[in-house]
Amino acid sequence: MALIAGGVVLGGCMAVVYALQAPTLEQFASMVGATAAFTGAALLVGGLLGFLFGIPRTLQRDLRRDASRNGAHGDASAEPSRELSYQANTNLEQISDWLTKILVGVGLTQTSTIKDALWRFSEHTISALGGFKSNGLFFSALLVYFLVSGFLLSYLWTRLYFAGELQQADLAASLGGKLKQVENKVNELENQSLLDAKALSLVQRQLNPALDSSPVSQEELNAALKAASCGVRAQSFYLAQSVRRENWREPEDKPKMERTIPIFRALISVDAENVEHTTHAQLGFALKDQRKPDWAEAEAELTRAIEIRGDWRERGWLLYEFNRALCRIKLDPGFNAGTSSDAAARSALLADLQAAAHDGDLVPVIAQEPSIQQWMQLNGVDNSTLANA
Repeated sequence: MALIAGGVVLGGCMAVVYALQAPTLEQFASMVGATAAFTGAALLVGGLLGFLFGIPRTLQRDLRRDASRNGAHGDASAEPSRELSYQANTNLEQISDWLTKILVGVGLTQTSTIKDALWRFSEHTISALGGFKSNGLFFSALLVYFLVSGFLLSYLWTRLYFAGELQQADLAASLGGKLKQVENKVNELENQSLLDAKALSLVQRQLNPALDSSPVSQEELNAALKAASCGVRAQSFYLAQSVRRENWREPEDKPKMERTIPIFRALISVDAENVEHTTHAQLGFALKDQRKPDWAEAEAELTRAIEIRGDWRERGWLLYEFNRALCRIKLDPGFNAGTSSDAAARSALLADLQAAAHDGDLVPVIAQEPSIQQWMQLNGVDNSTLANA
């Protein structure tokens, strides 16, 4: 390309040397200006033609076709994947393709008229540039010289550099988009980290309040756990579950156990699809074991846990039925009056106790629970009835 560019400069110098034959300064300036305009136009037309002929096509390879060509084995039914080296404007490619074919076709069919066209052109230059006899020949040579030079310069630049410029531009755009995605992801993670930290802080404050800390409202817990990640929700559940398990037996520990109730309520509020049966069960246990048991709500939460869990024969978790039986006994009007239960209540309670009896660990607990044993005596149910169910 440097050699061709040097040739263009040399052609311009020859045009200036040719104009030195002008007898006056005005005619010299006129010839130089006309020659510069003429050579510039020829160079521009040649450059445009070279650009049209040199526009690269979008590079895309069918990887499956390449693999089969190289003898690789793959799934023939798989969709072919494409690798784009860069993404050029396909409309410009099509226009370039059409124009080059038209120009080549017209050029081949009109070859015989090129000589006549150059001769007519030389006649115009003789009269326009001082009337020198050599004007026609010289400017015809300049026309060919600068057309070819412009074509070669533009064609080589397009082939050697234009594709690379397109690749760099597309790569920059692609990397810019990916960097933006990474930046957005980092911002999301940072924001989520702050939300998770706030949620865990509220849960810890609820479970272990400082003397000078303000109470945590149910609405605060609901909002914080709703915004928290799934991992933090799970962590909050296990923290509350651990506190409940460690503090439900002794009366002096029950106030601490009761602090888990708002956390379980908040976790249930964010479980929009109602798939976590353990959260309902833990809330039911806490409501049953608090200082002033809420038997009705505890029974409702345990029932919801059982519904979500499914058939106990497949899923287990028979502690749900055992605790629901205790709640139903406490709610049974017949039991509270010291008489047998009605048929519906007796059937429901007996079904829960029979299910719980399938857990070997719960059998001795059933035998030692005063409320259950009293209900069984009132309703003519013995332990063998449960064992044989």
